[in-house]
Amino acid sequence: MGSAGDLQSTMTLERILQAARQGDLETLRTLHAEGKLQPDLKDPMEASIVHHAARGGKVGCLRYLVDEVQLEGNSRARNGATPAHDAAATGNLACLQWLLTQGGCDFEDKDNSGATILHLAARFGHQEIIGWLLRFGTNDAMVATDTGALPVHYAAAKGDLPTLQHLIEYCPNTINSQTRNGATPLYLACQEGHLEVIQYLVKDCGADPHIRASDGMTSLHAAAQMGHSTVIVWLMSFTDISLCERDADGATAMHFAASRGHAKVLSWLLLHGGDMSTDNFGGTPLHDAAENGELEVSLFFIYLPLMYEYN
Repeated sequence: MGSAGDLQSTMTLERILQAARQGDLETLRTLHAEGKLQPDLKDPMEASIVHHAARGGKVGCLRYLVDEVQLEGNSRARNGATPAHDAAATGNLACLQWLLTQGGCDFEDKDNSGATILHLAARFGHQEIIGWLLRFGTNDAMVATDTGALPVHYAAAKGDLPTLQHLIEYCPNTINSQTRNGATPLYLACQEGHLEVIQYLVKDCGADPHIRASDGMTSLHAAAQMGHSTVIVWLMSFTDISLCERDADGATAMHFAASRGHAKVLSWLLLHGGDMSTDNFGGTPLHDAAENGELEVSLFFIYLPLMYEYN
């Protein structure tokens, strides 16, 4: 009997959440009349019925659930997100506006990671929401998450140029801002290979390519580690960054490219001044390639002297 009862409860919960997501007010009213819309009803991630209505973009459901059923409009899921966080993440501006003005949510609410609604809008590229928040909200683009990330860091890492432009126009002093591990927007864009964003940050905004992360890595190191050859070529052509720059362990761009098996990147670096220097532990790029099982790169270095000899 217990199992049957649990199954029935699960089915009822799913019916309620689905109705909230789909904006099915008739079903919600019927279930409320039966006494089934209880405040403690939540999904396995502890998101409430109101969260699901916000995700679905159903303003009518939000009004009904909060104003008539008297459910909390600012309840928290397990990750600390409010329904406003969910509306921002899914791009539902009308729901977000209602939750902030009438549903009890606040512009400064943070989830368990320290992310605000502006962080989530930037992370998922919802430009209309970002524009509204920057114009009418009290949410500051300089508010950081627990890891020190600002909304511009999310936009740069995603490669979302329009969102990044909007955020930097609103708050220009975020251009060289660093997360707790020292990553700048430029560093993240180089790490992810977003050339158009990199060009905007350097040429239009004056981003500094020499700023180092906490481990001493530069934007060039980040691009080399991930094998983004077009980014490396652009940085070497249009900035004064050097292939000789080392991280805190003495590793160069050559070391980083070799450690991840990026043979084409290594070929270009060698042709443009890269060398087989050792890091602080005496290791060469060949050592890094071998330690990480990068056979193609290891063979590349082994046969390199022969290539020069026959050329």
